[in-house]
Amino acid sequence: MTEQQVKIIDSYVDTQEAGFFKRTLARKIVMENPGAFEQTNKEVDRVRCSIRYRTGAAGDRLKDFATASGSLRENLYNPEQMKPSEYMQAFMGRGEKTSKEVWHLPNNIRKPLVLSDLHFPYHELPAIETAIDYGFKNGVDAIYLNGDVIDFAKISRWEKDPALMSAPVEVQMVRDFLAGLVSLGLPVFYKLGNHEDRWDRYILQNAPELITLPGLQLKAALGLDELDIELIDSRQHAKFGKLSVLHGHEFGDSIFSPVNPARGLFLRGKASVLAGHNHQTSEHHESDLNSKGVACFSTGCLCDLQPAYRPFAYTKWNHGAAIVEIDEDGDFSVENFRIDNRKVR
Repeated sequence: MTEQQVKIIDSYVDTQEAGFFKRTLARKIVMENPGAFEQTNKEVDRVRCSIRYRTGAAGDRLKDFATASGSLRENLYNPEQMKPSEYMQAFMGRGEKTSKEVWHLPNNIRKPLVLSDLHFPYHELPAIETAIDYGFKNGVDAIYLNGDVIDFAKISRWEKDPALMSAPVEVQMVRDFLAGLVSLGLPVFYKLGNHEDRWDRYILQNAPELITLPGLQLKAALGLDELDIELIDSRQHAKFGKLSVLHGHEFGDSIFSPVNPARGLFLRGKASVLAGHNHQTSEHHESDLNSKGVACFSTGCLCDLQPAYRPFAYTKWNHGAAIVEIDEDGDFSVENFRIDNRKVR
């Protein structure tokens, strides 16, 4: 950059014009000063890099380097003055991350009841009642809904039976159920599963321009804010102390139907995990060479064990739920119980 070019760039950067996006501002500078700059895209890119240096967008160290001698030196890489990665910051923006932060069970919750796979309107009421009564009898202090509370069969990608309930009817059933849970006086948490994912997927496929409307978000449709129920996102990693709690679909299809779902969780997670999704109670325990124990659990479901699409599911599925106890150090114990004919096994 010549000193004339530096002064022109500085005059734009030092004024309110700096509110422009940097490429837009660079294009403006080049177009409004044809005598000082070549009218090419390459020149626009060069000016944009200069702006990033001078505004500190590439880092404070590079800003100091750019202004130390009163002229920009972005094309004069000097390995004695900066690392290659520092120099390249003027040419590269930060990458975007799509992952969500790990959700942690509040520290004041020490003994949550975990219910998974209710699949309203195909829920099994006696099993749900038994799980809730057993949890309260054993002093649980919260209820954690671990995904697939609602089925959304009508808006799934599978072949539809005309007799299936509509999504609005299912939503109202779940709203009533959640209102009942909240009235029991314990905190309620709701982790989304793969069946809840059907809601957004259906809107994206059929009316994508409406997906951002607040009233169409599943959280709003279920009235979670009004009920003071905290939402944990579908792909979000939840932690109960040292125990990871997932719905189970987060790993994809690789553990969808293993012989032992808990062992499948161990092979994929390499850590202590509790999940639902497979509708089957199972456990798997191992220790590493440092004697660190790993315990994995899959919970049973609370829905119909003989659905029309899979009439003999009961040969593998079972009703069940879990109670997790967490101490102050994050260590945990899990009572992964089965339910059979209103009895806890």
